[in-house]
Amino acid sequence: MLTSALDQMETSPRERWFDLCFRLIILALAGLWLFMPPSSETQGPPDVKAAVTPR
Repeated sequence: MLTSALDQMETSPRERWFDLCFRLIILALAGLWLFMPPSSETQGPPDVKAAVTPR
């Protein structure tokens, strides 16, 4: 019901461009977030002493 009411509303070309640009920006940010690997600086260095210590 709400979507049919929204479809019947007239939108100005300015609102359509704003909506299109907003959606494209959101999609671009989501793509960057998905495809950029996380920085490895958050992980600490491995504990080499524990790996080398004999039993």
